[in-house]
Amino acid sequence: MPQPQDVGARRQARSARAPSYALAGFFAIVGFLPANWLVRVPDVKDQVAATAGELGLALLCGSIGGLAATFAAGRLCVRFGTRRVLVVAATLLSTVLVLPALAISPPTLGAALVGFGVSQATFNIALNSTAVEVAMDSGNPLMPGLHGIFSVGGLAGAATGGYAAAHLSPAVHLGLTAALGLLATIWCGTILLRSVRSYAGKPDRAVPGTTTSADAGTDAGDSAPTDTGTDTGTDTGTEPVAGRKEWRAVRWVVLLFGVVAACTAFSEYANNNWAALHLREDLGASAAVAGYGYAAYAGAIAAGRFAGAFLIRRLGDTTVLAGGFAVAGVGMLVAAWAGQLPGGLPLAFGAYVVVGAGLANVYPLAISRGGLLGGPRGVSRVSMIAGLGVLSQAPVIGFLADRAGLPAALSSVVVLTAVGCSLALALRFAIVPTTRPQAAKSPA
Repeated sequence: MPQPQDVGARRQARSARAPSYALAGFFAIVGFLPANWLVRVPDVKDQVAATAGELGLALLCGSIGGLAATFAAGRLCVRFGTRRVLVVAATLLSTVLVLPALAISPPTLGAALVGFGVSQATFNIALNSTAVEVAMDSGNPLMPGLHGIFSVGGLAGAATGGYAAAHLSPAVHLGLTAALGLLATIWCGTILLRSVRSYAGKPDRAVPGTTTSADAGTDAGDSAPTDTGTDTGTDTGTEPVAGRKEWRAVRWVVLLFGVVAACTAFSEYANNNWAALHLREDLGASAAVAGYGYAAYAGAIAAGRFAGAFLIRRLGDTTVLAGGFAVAGVGMLVAAWAGQLPGGLPLAFGAYVVVGAGLANVYPLAISRGGLLGGPRGVSRVSMIAGLGVLSQAPVIGFLADRAGLPAALSSVVVLTAVGCSLALALRFAIVPTTRPQAAKSPA
């Protein structure tokens, strides 16, 4: 018969794991909701009678809104706590999801996408900042696996949206998806906000490179976790973030990790947008086979992220970062020029799997570095610079493809992976553990 203390220990363990489960739900949401919208872009384009150029401008409005919100989101997380901002942003994203389907003209579509971009960017900053905190508390490198759940959520959203597109209007489809998002937000948000209250009365837990209200006068450069044993009486729902002095000391390192994130963002989105076209035009694949090629690449990213925690424990952060870039660079070089190599299309398929496996854990680790060094402010800066990589890849590759062909244009990804690999090695001095051991409890 289980002893009362055993039952209590099991309950405590379940309670400690609950925030991780809720975070997994939120990562699935942020992959699932936008994927449903992206599937309906052609239908909404016809609905508002937009030309390709007008649709591009409307989509650009959403990207600019998201980029602008990235800076403010970090400040909101510092002011109100990451978990609270996360729940509010998830609610807003679910609510505004239906707005593009209600647009009646290209300008109203652009306005709707600004709201969508702002809420999605705020959601992402708060979500990644919370994930860094929960990973620190759990003692496990959760970020790669959580981003793997995001990838699975996106695949599930695309599949669900594709089915709904054949049976429902955009407004009904996105309205039902929004309702599902709100229900999931209520469930996951309740768990996370309850975990905020559970911190009340506990000692502050210091993050490397940050100070707390209890030890503001001490040296914040210590990378070892500290436990002041002092109850501040605050309940912010976030780890203490770096003050101005500490932020000045780490900001350039954070920005360099942002460049690392931009390199992988450029590489990932270049393949997202151009892989299927490359397989069709340069390797003669049918539309269906080209789709399978992209699916193999996306599946490799998801699988690599689920294996990320194991790889980080076995190899270390620097090896996973630099090695991931190196592997992706070799795979991309082969994929880009597979048409001129023996093996052709099958070789390109295998190469895209290698590219996905190599890139899988780079962005999760880069965003973790920003959070560990600078709190939500660090996450927002890394995300903002990564956003520049996302925005630049389409015009850069399009420009190069017009002048030198798509294989040569895709080879620009190889250059970016080399830059990212070099930066990851140069920044190994700034790699702090993704997690830290739990602080010992103070004697009663």
